[in-house]
Amino acid sequence: MKFKILPIVFLYLNFVSLYCQEDLKSDTIPKVYETERNYLGFNCTPIMSVFLNNNSFQNLKFYSVYKRNYGKFNTRFSINYLKDFHNDFIYSPSASSDSSITYRLSNSTYNHFDLRFGFEQLRYLSFSRFHLGLDIIVGYGKQIYTYNHSLLLRDSLGNYIPTINNLINKMDGNFNCNYFNTGIDLSFGIDLFFNESFLATLQLTPQFNFLFVNSKTISVEDPLEKFTNHGLDYTDFKIGYFDLLLIYKF
Repeated sequence: MKFKILPIVFLYLNFVSLYCQEDLKSDTIPKVYETERNYLGFNCTPIMSVFLNNNSFQNLKFYSVYKRNYGKFNTRFSINYLKDFHNDFIYSPSASSDSSITYRLSNSTYNHFDLRFGFEQLRYLSFSRFHLGLDIIVGYGKQIYTYNHSLLLRDSLGNYIPTINNLINKMDGNFNCNYFNTGIDLSFGIDLFFNESFLATLQLTPQFNFLFVNSKTISVEDPLEKFTNHGLDYTDFKIGYFDLLLIYKF
């Protein structure tokens, strides 16, 4: 966990240093920055993740944003879709004997859609621009948890062969529910301008959420009673999503 926090601490210290230095003047805004005051952008990170890491859209954040500039700050509105898929444990032995092994596979899927409203304070330099932003989050999402089993029998050569077993299949479980999502996020970013119309934004976005479960949507099949603590309201803190935004100014 501490290694995940280090990038945020590093960026925070850099922003504090940047905003506290008296010799960095921001009274004059370079013309290239604000010849056009409307911004429309989307997050390129999912596309890069798929091609570079062979990620099949399992743990991604889709993000589009509109901004309006007012000199030294922007207001912004964004639409977000987040999806996280996790294997809690893969092929974990749950039972064994001299002739068989039973494995259990558990996973969880978390996805939600949200709208975010906020602003960002800007700091202009000769070569780029920095921002520190804040958003309010309002959204709706879904969670799915499952576990299932597989039975491997030992043959005469000592090899374990997967076997269909209806009794084992009856021990599978799943839990799903919908929830309302509220929260806030912070963003630490740097804008790199290509010209008067296009720029790229590198941004780190930690977020804190509170999730209210919609009890009417809860569906449970749980023969092993693994989901007894599910279906409750809870808080969620994500250290940060790294976003690479391509933005068009008009």
